[in-house]
Amino acid sequence: MHRFRADCSRCCGLCCVVPAFLAVQGFGADKPANSACAHLTQKGRCAIYAERAAAGYTSCAGFDCFGAGQWITQDLFGGARWSDSPEIGELMFAAYRFWAPRFEAAAMLSASLALVRDDARALIDARIDLLTCVDAANSAEHASASRLRRDTLALIRSAISLKEE
Repeated sequence: MHRFRADCSRCCGLCCVVPAFLAVQGFGADKPANSACAHLTQKGRCAIYAERAAAGYTSCAGFDCFGAGQWITQDLFGGARWSDSPEIGELMFAAYRFWAPRFEAAAMLSASLALVRDDARALIDARIDLLTCVDAANSAEHASASRLRRDTLALIRSAISLKEE
């Protein structure tokens, strides 16, 4: 599952910029969407990473982009950073909103491969490829994050239920 492992050193802190934060949800303070967290450094790193929970950012500790952040930063934008220009920022934010749920779904599917029956593996692999293919952005595959999660879990359940005991 290394394909869907986050590598913050290759990202520009998209997860600390794009989503809105609400203190009531386990963030130390409210933050509007598309604005940098107060603890994000100029280099795109968390200044309180080791002390996140103690600083009131317990939700950050449980977050995982499943590799979407570094893929967007490095592969889609060639190492550009959202802070390079407002135009690049807006494009990267839109890309993150589109791709992060797809990488999460693909990571769940990838993790399920060890549990599914052999005849379901090709279907799971094809879905992973569809979710993470750049052409998906140009296709009709524009489901909401909640629908992606629901459909992904349904596919996993059906593939696991086929497994012989």
